[in-house]
Amino acid sequence: MAGWDVHTHLIPPTVLSAAHRGEFGLSVDSGSLVVDGQRLPLRRLADPAALLQWITEQSLDGAVVSVPPALFRYDAGVEWSELVNQGLRELATPQLRVLAHLPLLDPAAPAVAAGLAGEGVFGGFALGTPSYAGLDPVWRVLDALEAFTLIHPGSSDDKRLDSFYLSNLLGNPYETGVAAASLVFADVPGRFPGIRFCLCHGGGVTAAVAGRWQRGIDTERPGIEPVSLPVAEALRRFYVDDLVHDDAVLELLTSTFGAERVLAGSDWPFPMGSDGVSAARSATAEVLTRPLAKEVAAW
Repeated sequence: MAGWDVHTHLIPPTVLSAAHRGEFGLSVDSGSLVVDGQRLPLRRLADPAALLQWITEQSLDGAVVSVPPALFRYDAGVEWSELVNQGLRELATPQLRVLAHLPLLDPAAPAVAAGLAGEGVFGGFALGTPSYAGLDPVWRVLDALEAFTLIHPGSSDDKRLDSFYLSNLLGNPYETGVAAASLVFADVPGRFPGIRFCLCHGGGVTAAVAGRWQRGIDTERPGIEPVSLPVAEALRRFYVDDLVHDDAVLELLTSTFGAERVLAGSDWPFPMGSDGVSAARSATAEVLTRPLAKEVAAW
């Protein structure tokens, strides 16, 4: 049974071209894209043919592509988003479905989302993990679109994570958990049930602390407002990828989110990704990530 890998990354060619021109604060040095002090080895990240080879090796129908998290750059505004999305358009093929980038913290984000959705190119959206406060206008658009919305951790500001590669090993799961908590406690799954959120890396710490979140609601801890859904029910409205490297954790994901909501995701081509894709968990994404072709209003 063939299917789709929902979690792969490529650098859009427009971004690479801008880096060679020294635009947007980007540069290319010794085979790496340098962005905001981070170095992204170009090799496979800039090679769609390598991803197509991965698809063939895994006997998949295709892969869902988002930009590496270093390229979210939410302080760069609409112009950066336009550059990234033009490159994603160039990458889109029947085997490579691309997730649009939004200038998430810019007031133009709802209108940008609505415009991109009408193109018939993008299979949804990929979001990082900044503060989600005040994003109801964005959620309204994504809800009306019933958009597949991948949530991928950005970077943590916690300097304690600078050693032992903890910024990735612990920081990524933590950031995803913070994002999920922000959505659950703001009642986003209850108020905007059409959004098809998918949490990367198995949702990070989310499944492990879901009971604690419910206890906080039940005991009316400070800062918590009433929500329309119990935590367990809210989490059943999320999808997660299966990138957890642990069979016991995979069982926890199944019991927390539901077996049909655990999708195959490899994090190709990063070293912390998986070496293979589960055929059983790769089929559902075909329907979820079909290119959007729907016109909606931006409230």
